[in-house]
Amino acid sequence: MAEFASKGVAGTGLGLGIAGTALGLLNGGANALLGGGLSRVANCGGCAGSDAIVNRYEMNLVQEIAAKDARIGLLEADKYTDQKIVEVYKDLAGQIGALNDKIQANRDEQNAINCQQAVYNGTMNSTISCIQGQIAQLQSLTKLVVPNASVCPGWGNVTITPAASTTTPTA
Repeated sequence: MAEFASKGVAGTGLGLGIAGTALGLLNGGANALLGGGLSRVANCGGCAGSDAIVNRYEMNLVQEIAAKDARIGLLEADKYTDQKIVEVYKDLAGQIGALNDKIQANRDEQNAINCQQAVYNGTMNSTISCIQGQIAQLQSLTKLVVPNASVCPGWGNVTITPAASTTTPTA
């Protein structure tokens, strides 16, 4: 993710910085530091945007510093981006965990309902089988009566009288 300068690159940067400072001092910077009025910085009065003369070494140093500042900014931006990605990941992981808990709770509830339904279905099947057996037993005990109008239409009403039974008294 984030990259950092190695010790060799840091040592090179430090060496170039020291060399640049030495060249600046040799090129009249010491005079400006000691209060002399002959340096370009003193002639400029420290104002920005003046037409001060800059040699190629100073320009290279400024460009190197700007490149390193840009690199540092990029590394800091990468670090910030990495932190934000970790925060988003943790937030999403928490939300996914909560959803998994809800899904598991729903699954457990549905399993309980399915178990109850299976018991109910088994009870109903056995009850229906028992009732069918009772109906078959009742049908075997009784005779089927067909109405007279269905058997002999037009014959009129039929009256059925029970046979007279004779009873003998017991002595």
